[in-house]
Amino acid sequence: MATASDIRAAVVAGRLSDAAALTRPLVEALTGTSVESITFTSDAYALNSVSGRVYQADGAELFFKFHVEDGEQDNVSEYYRASVLADAGLPVEVPVAISAEPGQQFVLYEIRNEPRMVDVCLDVDRSAGPNAALSEPIEAARRDLDRRIGEVLVETLHVDSTGARSSLHQLFHHRLTDSVGAFPGGRYASWYLNDATFTSVADAHWTINGTSYASTLAELVAQARELMNPHTFADQPVVTAHGDDHHGNVWVINDDGAPSLRLFDPAFAGTDVPALLALVKPTFHNVFAHPYWIYHPDEVLLSDVTLSRDGEEIDVSDPLTLSPMRQQILDSIAQEAWLPLLCCMKERGLLPSNWRAIVRSALFLCPFLVTNLVAPERPELLRTIGLGHALATGSEPSAGTDPLTDILTWLEGQIAT
Repeated sequence: MATASDIRAAVVAGRLSDAAALTRPLVEALTGTSVESITFTSDAYALNSVSGRVYQADGAELFFKFHVEDGEQDNVSEYYRASVLADAGLPVEVPVAISAEPGQQFVLYEIRNEPRMVDVCLDVDRSAGPNAALSEPIEAARRDLDRRIGEVLVETLHVDSTGARSSLHQLFHHRLTDSVGAFPGGRYASWYLNDATFTSVADAHWTINGTSYASTLAELVAQARELMNPHTFADQPVVTAHGDDHHGNVWVINDDGAPSLRLFDPAFAGTDVPALLALVKPTFHNVFAHPYWIYHPDEVLLSDVTLSRDGEEIDVSDPLTLSPMRQQILDSIAQEAWLPLLCCMKERGLLPSNWRAIVRSALFLCPFLVTNLVAPERPELLRTIGLGHALATGSEPSAGTDPLTDILTWLEGQIAT
């Protein structure tokens, strides 16, 4: 039977009829119902997944999605553990059927016509530009979800050795290494190691919008190799979490005019998620990936960007700063989820002294390894700018500040009191 990787390869190659033929037996084996047809959706946010609709012979229509990772059968023991989120009391969409086996993992849901949070935010970005802001009801719904996530993180925080085996490491360290764990490998080696754009700036120091950064890209990769090694999480606390709950995996449900948010596609959910990694993906992707530069690079107004270089010093003036909407989202996850988690870890003596470096390292890998920032189809200037954006999430400033640094410093101050 075909693997999820086989199906994604066919979709990426544009062989949709072949992809449908490969998907059909997986769906029929899982549901016990014959399939009339399968269609695939085009989604800018599905950088590592495939989704679509299944039309069954009995008239039922289902939505499907599966996440695909290089080396998943070596590094992931089980996908789509949605039940652990529901058992913890998180609002999560309950699938109709799940195949959790690595290699043939996918999830089937009833059809929903509501938007995802990512769609809501993109509409606001496009209509309001730099003045984009969440409406009061949507902001309240975002805070409600972050508050419940924070409560579950605190309720489930505990220490055991399972953090070293968490499937979530697939999104971080395993993308830096090959199938046997050797560095360099994986996406880092295939995308960046021999790329001229990357190697030309790997040892450079950056100043972005007046803020100078202490680390180089090469130094951040070396740091991530050490700090993100799964073995370093063996003695750190774990929590129950979705782990990949960016806005592409969040439904906006409208009940009687009062919106609420509901999680779905919990490919890496578990009770063994390293506590300091649990909130990294939504923090980066819901805030710092916008507007556009990862998901919609053709919409970036590069005419407003200037870049100059003097030896190993790069200076960038870039208008892609946080809108009020992205600041609202950052404030929400920081105040409602990060703060209670870090305070609980500090009170229980479980907060590593280098927690800030660990969080920054994971944040850096979010853009760096989620998509090829130097892919030939990306505009030439944006390839370099994208690397600068990634660096700014991973490096502490040597002079000046930025919104991420400000929020980390605020959190540090709060947990110290």
